Amino acid sequence: MRILKRTGTFVDFNAEKITNAIIKAMKETKEGVDEVLAREISHKIQTELENKNFPVPVEVVQDMVENELMDSTRKDVAKKYILYRYERDKSRDSRKRKDYKLLSEEFISKYKHIGSPMNQLGNFVYYRTYSRWLPEERRREYWWETVRRAVEYNCSLVPTKKEEAEQLYDNIFNLRQFLSGRTFWVGGTPVSYNYPMANFNCAFEIIDDFHAFRDLFYLLMIGSGVGVRILKDDVAKLPKVRGNFRIIHEDYTPVAKSKREDNTGVEFNHNNTVKIIVGDSKEGWVQALDYFLGFINSSEYRNINTIIINYNNVRPKGETLKTFGGTASGHASMKNMFTKIDSAIKKRSAIEGKERFKLKPIDCLDIANIIGENVVVGGVRRTAEIMLIDYDDTDCIEAKSKLYKNIDGQWIVDKDIIHRSMSNNSIYYRKKPTRDQLRWQLEQMRYSGEPGWVNEVAGAKRRPNMNGVNPCGEILLDNKGLCNLTTINVYAFVDEDGNLDEKALLKAQRLSARAAYRMTCVELELSQWDRVQQRDKITGCSLTGWQDMANAVGFDRDQQAELLKKLRDAAKDESERYANEIGESAPILVTTVKPEGTLSQLPGVSSGVHYSHSPYFLRRVRINSHDPLVKVCEELGYSIYPEVGQDIKTCTTKVIEFPEKAPEGKTKYDVTAIDQLENYKLFMENYVDHNCSITVHVRDSEWEQVEQWVWDNWDDVVALSFLSLDDSFYQLMPYESITEEEYIKLKKEMKPFIPSLLSKYEVQEEALDVGNEGCDTGLCPVR
Repeated sequence: MRILKRTGTFVDFNAEKITNAIIKAMKETKEGVDEVLAREISHKIQTELENKNFPVPVEVVQDMVENELMDSTRKDVAKKYILYRYERDKSRDSRKRKDYKLLSEEFISKYKHIGSPMNQLGNFVYYRTYSRWLPEERRREYWWETVRRAVEYNCSLVPTKKEEAEQLYDNIFNLRQFLSGRTFWVGGTPVSYNYPMANFNCAFEIIDDFHAFRDLFYLLMIGSGVGVRILKDDVAKLPKVRGNFRIIHEDYTPVAKSKREDNTGVEFNHNNTVKIIVGDSKEGWVQALDYFLGFINSSEYRNINTIIINYNNVRPKGETLKTFGGTASGHASMKNMFTKIDSAIKKRSAIEGKERFKLKPIDCLDIANIIGENVVVGGVRRTAEIMLIDYDDTDCIEAKSKLYKNIDGQWIVDKDIIHRSMSNNSIYYRKKPTRDQLRWQLEQMRYSGEPGWVNEVAGAKRRPNMNGVNPCGEILLDNKGLCNLTTINVYAFVDEDGNLDEKALLKAQRLSARAAYRMTCVELELSQWDRVQQRDKITGCSLTGWQDMANAVGFDRDQQAELLKKLRDAAKDESERYANEIGESAPILVTTVKPEGTLSQLPGVSSGVHYSHSPYFLRRVRINSHDPLVKVCEELGYSIYPEVGQDIKTCTTKVIEFPEKAPEGKTKYDVTAIDQLENYKLFMENYVDHNCSITVHVRDSEWEQVEQWVWDNWDDVVALSFLSLDDSFYQLMPYESITEEEYIKLKKEMKPFIPSLLSKYEVQEEALDVGNEGCDTGLCPVR
């Protein structure tokens, strides 16, 4: 029999499509899937239609499905099916307006009805991190929609064949590979066109010019993580500033929405006074900071003694932010930023005892972190910075040593310097440290986590003009450089019998290289950054699920090395071929391994080069207690607890538990620290152009061996992180080992995630959450 589609075309009747649509509706109910009933209904409809000798409109078939469901015992499914039809109609109209060019409706239809390929944790992380709000449909995207938006965007940057876009879509939908988390979030939205740099995970700059603070502010506001170098030689290049000025913050009286100015203006008044009128936009905020710093360092303005700041154009707290999502913070965060920067400068003025003086690296660390603090309060939930400092800069090394004060036996946060917690701080070594210095370095990392280190000599062997790194340390960058990262889930290419589909894996790697290269073809909004981007064209083709793959396939170290070389060659050769194909320069660096903490949770594989926690474990995820996702998880009966030290009724953070299972084989507790360091070496020698991000878990008895290994291999180690490994227990740990029996019981009790429940609790887009699980430090924003 033939079915008449809405487009006026005819297709053969397919009972499987009816079954899939019913099952999809069932997945949105608490009672779950009854595949037998779904097939009974589709078979009954097929039987009725076989007697028709004329084409049947698709709407008639859908009406028949509704009627059968209403007559069944699953009226809950009938309701979901009706809503499903309604949403499909709205979505169909919306897609017509979006005019997707590469991924046709016919192609996409194969993916709409099969549901998400993720488990409960994967779905939770996806909806928390990547799924965008669709205002016309008053819901968040489904996975197939996010992938379509991101792939269409990526493939639009350079003319791309339909077949390539379809292959990329299929791999991403089925969790075999990924574009950058940033592109999953902003790709194809107005943000990606108006703020192209929002697509980039990683950035780096040197503070040797006051405009660098302006760029830092901008990058943090659009969600990029930024590496910042503040060596003594860098900061010495800054012009002198003066402290003989005062700031007056005018009382806030918001202007009408229709009269707000986006850009910041200045008014020069009598008595050597200037007024900064802060604009109501990211650009306006950046301009305000740039004006302020200009007034205190440029000799042109040396006679200005009073700076008035007017915030009336800044939208009031709570008003919706339509471009990036969430609600406005109001003017208070900007006022606090200017107040604290003023305080830092006046403090240096008092120390130097001069009207005009040079800032020190610790002052720049403070200013950069104060900017980051403002960004966190001002709409973006998290920010990520790494400060690269000199080995003998005691002030910067000890910057976090007094974040808390002991007052009457209680440790109280020092609000004057708590902004210093915004960044990780790492020593930037330009020569090998002494053995005593290395021992001190490892002791610091063991007991307090930082400072870390970056080895410029090892980095320069890989990239001669390397001047720093991104916050996670895996990308080698020049001043004002950035990078967009892509990922292959290697474990996804292992079948149930433990065989690796190497041909498909290498093909995916070539697709990854091409997708990464297309991102270098975007014209960036900051001209200096764009020049560096077009000169270097660097990409970052990463891998995840590696240890799961090695366990499943049984590869030894030599076999791993051979596969890594093939993957490296595939990425580099394809990048060069693609660049020649479109008449551009080849990227100077192609391969890396990033932390992979967030994306790896979608397919549920070991992150990057790391091992899974244990064969069976609880993965605990923290989330704002007011997030609509919390209410969904509560309705589904998931295990949810208040954060440690908080009360269930008043808590601001809740912790949700997900039972997880690792593939059979080695886990974190089965390997030594030296095993992990040798894995780093394996990747650096056979795959990585940039650096391999790794957090080495070290037992108390292993630190001396670690010191010896690092000393012996210093010339080839760019950067490493370390974390003490012990069996101690504390409440609500991010990972907690459980038994197989406990896993089976918890998994059986845990209902599938039902995304449609979000619509009950969510009425507008939530604030931009740049994510915090890409790094073990919790400070990298790579989505």
